[in-house]
Amino acid sequence: MAVPYILVVCLAGVFCLIPLAMYLLWLAQITRRDHPTTVSGSWDFAGLAVGLSGFILFGGGMLLTLLQSNFRFWMRGNFEAFRAVWIQERVTWSVLIFFYLVVVFGGIAIALLARRRSLVVYNVEPAVFEALLTEVFDQLGRAVERRGKLWVAGAPLFELDTFEGGRTVTLRWISDDQRLFEDVTRQLRAALATQSTPENAVTRWLMAAAVGSGTVVVCCFGLLIYGLSLIR
Repeated sequence: MAVPYILVVCLAGVFCLIPLAMYLLWLAQITRRDHPTTVSGSWDFAGLAVGLSGFILFGGGMLLTLLQSNFRFWMRGNFEAFRAVWIQERVTWSVLIFFYLVVVFGGIAIALLARRRSLVVYNVEPAVFEALLTEVFDQLGRAVERRGKLWVAGAPLFELDTFEGGRTVTLRWISDDQRLFEDVTRQLRAALATQSTPENAVTRWLMAAAVGSGTVVVCCFGLLIYGLSLIR
């Protein structure tokens, strides 16, 4: 009776945690580098979306399924009844899944477009980044002034979000001057490439989380194989 429940939990562990473990491992590799790493906002969000893809697709699918009362047939081991219900209601399920995917991928597409003009810099001290940023604008002949998170040069140019503990800075460009953004990005990347950074403590936490997620995946996969063997 409990085997289907175990299978659902194991499937969730495998499909949800594999992408997350890979994403955490990628972050750990970035933060352990000797130099700051600059990633465009779109690619950074794409990595996050891939890392959470298991929860978004499999987890969302499971939530939709659990909302369907006929799922109880499968959970009780009555697979033939569940199959019959699925055949009867496949059109309803197909429409529901279609709209769910439209909402999910539409939201991801909007977020990617919104982050086109942004930069995420890993493994850098916020104070060092701000100093380099000021030097870059000086070289471009543009005097900038900081007002909290907002930086202005006559008109608002960009916002900075800093994560001191993780040594991460996010620059969100809000000005309409696309050419200036490209010039700043090019010179900022070159300036950051010459900077050396000490060991980042957050790397150990990310690596531990990646290893822990991978261990759970292996355990869930083993239990999944065992549960399937019981059903047979």
